[in-house]
This record gives sequence, structure tokens and C-alpha cells, in this order.
Amino acid sequence: VGGVYDHATLRYDHHQRGYDERFAKKAKPDGTEVERCTKLSASGLVYRHYGKELISTYYPNLSSELVELAYTKMYNEFMEAIDAIDTGVEPIPSDAKDESGEDFQLQYRDSTGLSSRVGRVNPRWNEIDDITGQAPEPDARFEAASQMCGEDFMSVLTKIVESDLPARGIVEEAVNTRFECDKSGEIIKLPSGGLPWK
Repeated sequence: VGGVYDHATLRYDHHQRGYDERFAKKAKPDGTEVERCTKLSASGLVYRHYGKELISTYYPNLSSELVELAYTKMYNEFMEAIDAIDTGVEPIPSDAKDESGEDFQLQYRDSTGLSSRVGRVNPRWNEIDDITGQAPEPDARFEAASQMCGEDFMSVLTKIVESDLPARGIVEEAVNTRFECDKSGEIIKLPSGGLPWK
């Protein structure tokens, strides 16, 4: 990627000294914002510059407000983990302690995520193709990994745009009309159950 991050020349590397590009601050449940611990990888940089355009291309009828919501939710639910893995951010801080003050120990390691699955597409050091008798073609494996990433990306984006955002609209409407349901405004009425409301 060239050891350079420069959007003007379409260079999106994150391996240079002094690099500290991050996605927008993360909103906490209490409404405050906090700086993200994750630096953007090359994938995150590309997403930062082209994510909204991509979402609008696949969902041209989304309002700019919903594109913005989908863009941020997509980063939170999909892209940030890719950035974290690529830039060396552990899922649990090294100084994390459990309830008794002991160092926190992972109960298991997950090797089913996208980064792990992409890693398994790479040719093994001793792999030989049964038909050709040669090492597998790296470019073909790269294409397979790229397709896998694209499918995962679109799967998460589809869930966000076609399920989460409509559910959010229903919950928002219920909150806005809560005084029609109960004069105290402390009760909301949802038209159906099973909404992913968070």
C-alpha cells in the first residue's frame, strides 16, 4: 500500500511512524463520546472515505440521516473489529482485572471471525494443489478472500439497513407518541414484538 496515507493520491497505508488516524468518537450509552482505542487500518481508511457513498449506492432511497446512522453502525458492528485486529488492539486490555482483582483470563479464543477465515484462505506453507502438483495460486486465493469479505460486509449492511433501521423508526415513533399511549409518557406501545431496538 506504499507506506503512505494520502487520500488525494489514493494511498491508504497505516504502517508508518506517527500514524494515528481513527474513526469518529464512539457514543456511550449515557450520551457522552469517547475516543476510540482503535486506529484505522487500510480497510478502515477506505471505509472512512467511501463508506457513505457505498451505502448510498446500494440503498439510494435512504435519507442522508439514515445513511449516516448506517455508516456509523456498520463501523461499530463490522469495520472496527477488522481495524482492531489489523492494528494490534486486543479485545480485552492487558491490564483488565476480574472481580477479585486477578488478571482477566479469556475463557476461549474465537477463530471463527472474518480475519481468521481470511487467514485460512491463504496457502499453507506446505500446501500443494492435487491437480497441478504446484503451490496454490496466491492471486486466486486473494480473490476468494476478497469475495468472502464482500459477502460478509453486505450481510451486515443488509441487516443494518433492512432490519435495524426500520426497527429504530418504529421505536422512535413509539417514543414520540408515548403520551397518546399513557398520559405520564412513561409507557410506550410497540405495534409488534421482536424488534431489534438497541
